[in-house]
Amino acid sequence: MTRHLVTLVGEQPLPTLLAIRHLDVREVLFVGTREWHNVSQHLQDLMGRERHIHLTEVRDAYDPPAIYQALRKKLRKLGWAPETITYDLSGGNKMMAFAAYQSAIEDRSAVVDVEFVRHQHRLRRYRLEGNHAIREEDVALPPLITIADYLNAHAPGFEVDGFSRDHRGRIDAGGEFESTVYRVLEIHVDEIMSGVRPGAVAHQIEIDLVIRCGNNVGLVEAKTGVNKAGIDQLDTAGNPIYLGRYANKFLVTGRYLPRTHKALAMAQGIHVVELPGYSVHHGIPDQEQRRLVQTVHSVLVGR
Repeated sequence: MTRHLVTLVGEQPLPTLLAIRHLDVREVLFVGTREWHNVSQHLQDLMGRERHIHLTEVRDAYDPPAIYQALRKKLRKLGWAPETITYDLSGGNKMMAFAAYQSAIEDRSAVVDVEFVRHQHRLRRYRLEGNHAIREEDVALPPLITIADYLNAHAPGFEVDGFSRDHRGRIDAGGEFESTVYRVLEIHVDEIMSGVRPGAVAHQIEIDLVIRCGNNVGLVEAKTGVNKAGIDQLDTAGNPIYLGRYANKFLVTGRYLPRTHKALAMAQGIHVVELPGYSVHHGIPDQEQRRLVQTVHSVLVGR
């Protein structure tokens, strides 16, 4: 029975968060480095009330023998029985995984790994027999997070301001378009937020809409104009070292986007949805609504 989890922490917190939530263990040991200390801290702050978190920090993420020694020393101090431990190799890097795998072999413990495969996060569990790993489980993970969980795991302390407003506090033309896109998507996604300012840079970056389907999150910039401001905002907010490489980016425009801007967006992994039929008085035509929903679902759900 798994009561304790040893999990590697790397640049991307989402696989680690999903593994912990799915396995639902009470005590977790984070094995991280100084380089990724903030990731460990964000996860600890997020899950500290859910379970007991222990930390051990290694000096060099590329020194397997030293990582192994530090891990074994910490486990002896914790006094965890080998039969109660599972090792999660979802985070960290390959050298950290080598060290943890060696420790798992010594303990004859189970090993798990969370990978993103065809629009799904899947958890695979392996039983170790000698030097062989035998796969016992391969499951698609159910929804385990909220938008708030995702944001706090990457940039804690986000703010939600709602739709864009003018200096008098009234929803402006951009806010009307955001609101229209919001209403179209609302019934087709699991969760949606508007006017999100991520932590640490809340006064520099605002994401028009953040959406979630299952464990997949999308960042949406909804623009009535055709300049490249939305592309720049998505490029910054969706940077892998900021809001993670699992954040999907969407640029929704109320007009046709110039060819050069569209090529730039696509080169940066941004999914472009053009809604030229939009008007303030009539909203978005049905056919364009369907195209918007279909694009979002094809990216976040896979259908």
